[in-house]
Amino acid sequence: MLKTLIQNPGVKQIAGSVALAATLMAPTYSHATEEVVLAHAMSNDHIFNPIADHFMASLAKNAPDAFEIKYHPGGDLGDWTSQFEQTIAGEIGMTMTFPATDFDPRLNISIMGMVADSWDDAVKIYGPGGSMVGTYNEIYAGLNMKLLAILPVDFGGIAIRKGMGKVPVNFPEDGAGLKVRVPPMQTAIKRFEYLGFNPVPMPFSELYTALQLGSVDGRTFGPPSEIWQMRDVLETYVFSRDYFEQGAFLVNLDWWNDLNPEQQQALQAAADDAASWAWQEAEQISEKLIADIKDYGINVVELDAAQQSKLRQIIQDKEWTWMEATVGKHLVEQIRATTAE
Repeated sequence: MLKTLIQNPGVKQIAGSVALAATLMAPTYSHATEEVVLAHAMSNDHIFNPIADHFMASLAKNAPDAFEIKYHPGGDLGDWTSQFEQTIAGEIGMTMTFPATDFDPRLNISIMGMVADSWDDAVKIYGPGGSMVGTYNEIYAGLNMKLLAILPVDFGGIAIRKGMGKVPVNFPEDGAGLKVRVPPMQTAIKRFEYLGFNPVPMPFSELYTALQLGSVDGRTFGPPSEIWQMRDVLETYVFSRDYFEQGAFLVNLDWWNDLNPEQQQALQAAADDAASWAWQEAEQISEKLIADIKDYGINVVELDAAQQSKLRQIIQDKEWTWMEATVGKHLVEQIRATTAE
């Protein structure tokens, strides 16, 4: 599938000598070095980039010469939805991406609003050993992918473009008349309808230009890293924390099953190491980004207790009820139980 075998006899002899010596110090791996692509679509400012660096460093340290990683950040192999699909097909071996709901509607749970209220909640729900990890494992396996880890991104918010002078903090009244970009997903559309906005489904690749030209008045589903990325066209950032954005570290399942147990163990251990680092560091990264956004001159607004409570009530009463028909009532009830703990 994604294997590259060493064909040169001289190289084989050297590799065999190194492997023989290594048996006294490290686990034995196949004589073939496994070549695999690791890709994601995000910029260097995004947390996926340091997570990938940690993963590759851990893998190289603990399984030297077992894998050759071909790293492709920044979307040079397509946007995140394309990379999701390519990983299903085995065209990309490994990706850090986001749940693509077109392939399984149950993945809408990844953008459900108000599931986590704090970083502590997010870790318990989505972090290593979290309450939702098993559910995601089952869904991704049905799509021919193996989930190595759920990756933290950040809480999301609503950003308004320059020149608008709007600060939507009271819902649904403040959203009236505001056209805001939402991801082209039904859950995203419904949420911002319920919150009083005029949602405009739009691919992420078109968002910056739409803000620049005024085709939309603002954007939703915006974690701080993306607000910083588009800072020159924005004037206000309402850090509503209406959802927690998480990514997925995925590998093609056929490729995974073709690896030997030692290779699987090495990959999973490196992914666990990188994910543990990410969950420890993500909150501080978020705080630094918020500080940078403020220093740049963008108006960062936090909801007060009453405004946050009203936001939570709208989302949990309306969006969650609507979600039952999309992902199944049993799955929404599982999430209700998780948030009640």
